[in-house]
Amino acid sequence: MINMDLSSVVIATLVTSPSGALSPGPLTLATLAIGSRSGWRGGFLIAIGHMAVELPYVLALFFSMNYVAHLLKGFLGDVITILGVLTISFFAAMIIKDSIKGASNKDPGKSLRVVNPVAIGALFTGLNIYFLLWWLSIGLGLISMTSSIGLTAIAVMYLSHVWMDYLWLIMVAEASKRGLRILKGRAYSLLLLILSALLLTFGVNIALNRFTNVSIIP
Repeated sequence: MINMDLSSVVIATLVTSPSGALSPGPLTLATLAIGSRSGWRGGFLIAIGHMAVELPYVLALFFSMNYVAHLLKGFLGDVITILGVLTISFFAAMIIKDSIKGASNKDPGKSLRVVNPVAIGALFTGLNIYFLLWWLSIGLGLISMTSSIGLTAIAVMYLSHVWMDYLWLIMVAEASKRGLRILKGRAYSLLLLILSALLLTFGVNIALNRFTNVSIIP
């Protein structure tokens, strides 16, 4: 019976997880930017930072889902949203600075080399209200399935989910690095500028959606 239940958990996780793990968002855009300099290794390190926040969060939901939901719907959720938007804006400003340097025939992406990918993965995960609410909405079914079995099921569920995060972020980072070999000089600077504009758009959308219930991104 337990084996059948665990099989159901794995199948449900594989079907549900792509809506979160593979969806475009600030973390994916940050991975594109960092990956353009460090390739798949940058994506791998970002995934480690992402998991360092995601795993404790999933366990917190497993043990105290109602309490976490209450916190995120209140003042703490507002604070996380504001800090997340500020973090996105700061990172976008760094990218804009690099794009301007690249347009001046200086080294594009220079400041991105000093960014800690693990820290970016953790910050863009823990301060992403969309990510936190995904586990409280779409991911809620996965956690509920594990509650009747216990920690074994939560471990199986998470392992069935997290490999997609690693694969996606590694692929995105490496694709960005390979694209850099084609894009040189001003073209690469334009890419950085586009990434920063998209990041800022996501930041504005997150704030609007949280505080005014308006969304500029479908």
